[in-house]
Amino acid sequence: MARNEWFDDYYDAVYSYILLQVKHIQTAEDLAQETFIKVFSNEHQFNGQSSKKTWIFRIAYTTTMSYFRKKHPILHFIDLPNHTAAHSSTEEIALLNTQQKQFYEALSRLKPSYQQVITLRKIQEFSTKETSTILNYSEGKVKMSLSRALKAFKKELEKGGFTIETLIR
Repeated sequence: MARNEWFDDYYDAVYSYILLQVKHIQTAEDLAQETFIKVFSNEHQFNGQSSKKTWIFRIAYTTTMSYFRKKHPILHFIDLPNHTAAHSSTEEIALLNTQQKQFYEALSRLKPSYQQVITLRKIQEFSTKETSTILNYSEGKVKMSLSRALKAFKKELEKGGFTIETLIR
């Protein structure tokens, strides 16, 4: 696959994934761009043990985590959410309908590892195996983390009067 095809096929998904993590449009654009610079400069290292999409998302994950470690090293290591919806601009929040706002606010209140596993498995629809590759977890840890994350997420949603069934299928 040519570089342009990789970019065209995966940029939007990578950007959306990063935006869910950083909650800031310009930062997400910068990190998505950085991800693809790394993808293109390291494409010779892709060995086909996973899909190209999984390999690219692993790079997006490590790029985003590096950003958090540099920007908020203490928050990263004590596993607190690094950003909240309050860090989004008024225009960004206004673009989201009530249900989407509740979803993203509830997701942002979860610890980062829960945010990651929900985003990859339920929003980006990666398989358990692909998610384990991206996060460098065992498949068992992905399953356990997803179960715990969804329980925590459900509690956060219920605080706002929503249920997980209305948002995640």
